[in-house]
Amino acid sequence: MKKIYLSVLVAAVAVTACDKSETINVENGKQQEIAFSPISMPATKAPIASTTFPDDNTIFVSASNNKAEFFSGKTFKKSGAVWKNYDNGAGDFSPIYWPLGGTGSFDFLAYSTTLAATAVWGDGGVPNDVAGKVVITYPDNYGTAGVTTKTQDDLLYATTSSSSRSTALPIDFKHALAWVNFMVKSNIPVNITKIELVNVYTDGKFTIDQTQNTPVTSWDFSATTAGDKAILNYVDESTANTEAGVNIDGTVKVINTDYAFGDMGILLPAQPIPNFKITYDLGSGALEYIVNQPRGTWENGKKYTYKIAITFNEITLAPTVTIYDTVTGMPINL
Repeated sequence: MKKIYLSVLVAAVAVTACDKSETINVENGKQQEIAFSPISMPATKAPIASTTFPDDNTIFVSASNNKAEFFSGKTFKKSGAVWKNYDNGAGDFSPIYWPLGGTGSFDFLAYSTTLAATAVWGDGGVPNDVAGKVVITYPDNYGTAGVTTKTQDDLLYATTSSSSRSTALPIDFKHALAWVNFMVKSNIPVNITKIELVNVYTDGKFTIDQTQNTPVTSWDFSATTAGDKAILNYVDESTANTEAGVNIDGTVKVINTDYAFGDMGILLPAQPIPNFKITYDLGSGALEYIVNQPRGTWENGKKYTYKIAITFNEITLAPTVTIYDTVTGMPINL
């Protein structure tokens, strides 16, 4: 018999309140540059499991002033302790300055990933509110030949509002993906060679819509195709990725020990939870088991750890013998 246990770790999500007072930004007679001081909300993937925003991450930003476009899709990179506008054409930092005077509140919409994502900014209105909506085409986060890679990257997003100010804007990034992990244990020696997610989406379009009072996020998979994806293990920096294998030796009380399957799990868009396929070997060839019990939906910014306890029962016999029936009065024909 096989028993499946589920444990879900929910990531904390918070949004920092914003100062919307109007000020005039002149310091020592100099107009002030727009810069960001981002933090990453803890949720997924070990490298971004704290609130420290990665130094090498690029931020893509659009800003609207009273819903009119101020700038669209600008690239911000780290300069010193903050992130500033980086002009890719010139190959150097190119400051964007706050307008002088009481120009009202500015809204900002941003995302960050090292993957080759593309974005369409704006709500299509007149004037165009480029900080009101963005549709991000998020590419497949898988490596070649259906192998998860050590360089899997999260998709982060953020919204904030502010009036003119002379300090870097604090901006809280949230995770747009779910992190799915597996742990297994068994009561006899067994090699768990592969765990697959059946018919799952690994890419899609992610929309952030803050044209209303409360930002709304959603995933669209209409232009993508679902497929079976294996959770695999990264070996080292110089070796190609190979299928993860968890060899359980069946020693005393082994059922009480959790074995991590792989070293990172997989980052996935929010979607209905698929079935799982477990491939294992008891020494006489590969066997498959479909886990079709889990239901529900993986949500953005949450970490899911599935603990699978595999308990094998030996085939045994408990024989009994039926008592002879007593037969009497057998006729004898002469």
